[in-house]
Amino acid sequence: MLAVQACSVPQMAVEPTFKQQAQELPIEGRKTFQPNGNFSIGGYTVANVHKGWKRSGGFNLLGYQNLKSGQQYEFSLRNGQGREWYVFGASRLHEKNLASSNGISIRMAPNLEYYTSHFTSPESGQWHLLTADPGHYQDRKRFEGELSNGSTTYTVSPVYKVEGKGLPLPDIVGYEFKSGTEVLGAVQVLNNGKVWLQPNLSADTRMVLASAMASLLLYDKLYSSDTGIEPNS
Repeated sequence: MLAVQACSVPQMAVEPTFKQQAQELPIEGRKTFQPNGNFSIGGYTVANVHKGWKRSGGFNLLGYQNLKSGQQYEFSLRNGQGREWYVFGASRLHEKNLASSNGISIRMAPNLEYYTSHFTSPESGQWHLLTADPGHYQDRKRFEGELSNGSTTYTVSPVYKVEGKGLPLPDIVGYEFKSGTEVLGAVQVLNNGKVWLQPNLSADTRMVLASAMASLLLYDKLYSSDTGIEPNS
């Protein structure tokens, strides 16, 4: 995947109806080549970023303990009122099948990039983000993504287009989080990133979505720090 300079990249093409009412949360302190530093997403602070899991005795995803993966990391997310929890992420999973009673069921297949993150809200319980990415716009129908706590499930959809460009990019620019057909939030992952949220969401839902979005922002930057290439650009 090719690097794209920040000065030459327009904004991700956000669904128009959603964009008209959405609140953009400014991202500050997120540096392209220093992915492990703290940064903020609106009133949320992303901190304590570590490769590997220092606080977790074993990553439990959908009933699987100690998943084999190509990359593992953790970070904390804190809101302006001091509420904080830890998020654990992993990519390049090596399980043949991931399935669970909480609604997520994604079968492993060749040539897909698998990513997951996991966190627990005191209010809404344990959440899992899971995506299966075919890696190219031409294979976009093979993409699968969900954010779920068992009772509530949001669909995660890739976005390949940027504003002002008729043709999509070959790789993912960002993601939309949907409840049914309604877009609740969106995150642009390339370069310094951007985040949008519906303004009428509950405080817990906003923090849940911000956690999932922060994990995707960090995953891309940690990935690029290993390869020296800007991903999804």
